[in-house]
Amino acid sequence: MISRSEAIELVKNTSKFSHALIASVMMRMIAERLGENSLEWEFVGLLHDLDIDQTRNSINKHSIITSEVLKSKLPEHCLYAIKAHDHRTGFKPKSKLDKALIAIDSVAIIIEYAKRQLRELDVEAVKVQIEVVALERPWHKTNILRCREIGLNLEEFLRICIDSLETDRYQDNTCANL
Repeated sequence: MISRSEAIELVKNTSKFSHALIASVMMRMIAERLGENSLEWEFVGLLHDLDIDQTRNSINKHSIITSEVLKSKLPEHCLYAIKAHDHRTGFKPKSKLDKALIAIDSVAIIIEYAKRQLRELDVEAVKVQIEVVALERPWHKTNILRCREIGLNLEEFLRICIDSLETDRYQDNTCANL
């Protein structure tokens, strides 16, 4: 399996580096809450948008290139989650990992936006931001509500995601790598 430092090296020069760090700590915390493999989930969150800069003009290939690059570095179920996180690839989410990545990808986008707008993040403020974003991009809300498919209600899911940004893992990554 890929090492943490190797994964950071791969993603650090992409346009989605900040998003990748946020998604990775959220995935780790959700995995811990669900009793899943937190290291695998963290790496999936960190690497899921690795090819975004290469695939901007052919978005249906987004994450397919990533899964090829990571073929010998991550288990097959992790590669599948990466491919399934964007519906345009045609891969349907099946596992908790797949569904969690879809939900976290969208909530990370909303939280990134909310962090720029709000002084303090809390569950209610993020819920309001979800509704605001859903007016123009309704799929984000649909994606986030997949948290129910992994056994978490929206409030608990958002609380874990928000709290993950206060962890040492996130603080260490952002300070050391930005």
